[in-house]
Amino acid sequence: MSFVRFAARRVLVTVPAALAVLLITFAMIRLVPGDPVQVIAGTNLDPQVAEELREQLGLNDPLPVQFFDYLGQVLRGDLGTSFLTHQPVTTIVAERLPLTLLLTAAGVGVGLMLSLPIGIITALRHSRRRSTGLTFTAATTMLVATPDFLLGTVLVSVLAVYVQIFPVAGADGWTSLVLPALALGIPLAGIQARVVRTSVLDVLNRPFVRTLRAVGIPQRRLVARNVLPNASIPVLSLLSVEFGRLLAGALIVENIFSWPGLGTVIFDSIGRRDLPAVQGEILVVALLILAINLVMDIVYRIVDPRIALS
Repeated sequence: MSFVRFAARRVLVTVPAALAVLLITFAMIRLVPGDPVQVIAGTNLDPQVAEELREQLGLNDPLPVQFFDYLGQVLRGDLGTSFLTHQPVTTIVAERLPLTLLLTAAGVGVGLMLSLPIGIITALRHSRRRSTGLTFTAATTMLVATPDFLLGTVLVSVLAVYVQIFPVAGADGWTSLVLPALALGIPLAGIQARVVRTSVLDVLNRPFVRTLRAVGIPQRRLVARNVLPNASIPVLSLLSVEFGRLLAGALIVENIFSWPGLGTVIFDSIGRRDLPAVQGEILVVALLILAINLVMDIVYRIVDPRIALS
């Protein structure tokens, strides 16, 4: 199978998943308690006026009709209009999503900057000394077990309030990005360091590495040119899986640090029962995760041509 057909098949597999995401998002929003009309206009609204408003917003239509109307809008690139702000949801997403992606990318960067050297160094030491790696396991377990929202709260208390090195909240320059990125990236570093260490150890024990060592290839060159490229596939696999968790974590961390991304808008829209805004914002996040996984599938093939085109 050619690379083009491989990519096309991956895209086709993603389409049913995207439709399922749209359906689940639509259904979940309808299950949230509360009447959007009462949230918009207040509880003292005249019943007849409230009924007219529901009719105007299409809330009296049967759910299948509402769903297919919404599906048609999405296929046209229209995510609806906010009940409360009267802004197109696409405008809200376009304004806030870049900041969420920036925060997520910074979290990934922090995770990689911490995990790569830790994983590689501990793997090389283990290959020479045959240590048990108990300290490494305990340290990474502690990192993985720490929730990002708890870590974010601790970072604010220590580095923003007590030491006052970084801003407490907001998005005023790069210093405002440091604490939320650390809150996202440190737990990821614990998982990633384990994968890096295991992958590097596996490659170091392969026959071709022993052969290269026997002919006198320097350690640094061996690691950089032969070990790391072969150990990168599991790392990429984990990144594609963890991206969704990291993106969801970013939505929560944004509220801790008052980062003006999509997360703060989503939580505000849920609390105010702004159905079109919640639907559109959550749908964009879910589709973005699907798109990242699709891209990573293709990247696997580029990085390692030995992967079967199936």
